[in-house]
Amino acid sequence: MTTNLIEGLAAAFGVLGTMLLALNGPRAGWGFVAYLASNAGWIAFAWIHGHWGLLAQQLAFTVSSLLGVWVWLV
Repeated sequence: MTTNLIEGLAAAFGVLGTMLLALNGPRAGWGFVAYLASNAGWIAFAWIHGHWGLLAQQLAFTVSSLLGVWVWLV
C-alpha cells in the first residue's frame, strides 16, 4: 500500500467520523470507529515518514477514540 493511499484513507475516515458526530444521529457513535481507522492510517503514515509529533498526537487521539467507542457504543 502506498503512503499516498494511506494518507488519503486516513483523511477520508477522519472526515467521515467528523460528519457522523456532527450529524448527531443514531449512528453518531460510529464516528469514533471511523476515527480509529483514521488514527491507524495516520499512525502508519507518521511511522513511515518519521513524523514523530504526528505519531504522538495520533496515539493520544486513539485513546480518545477508544473512549468514544466505549461511551457511545459499548
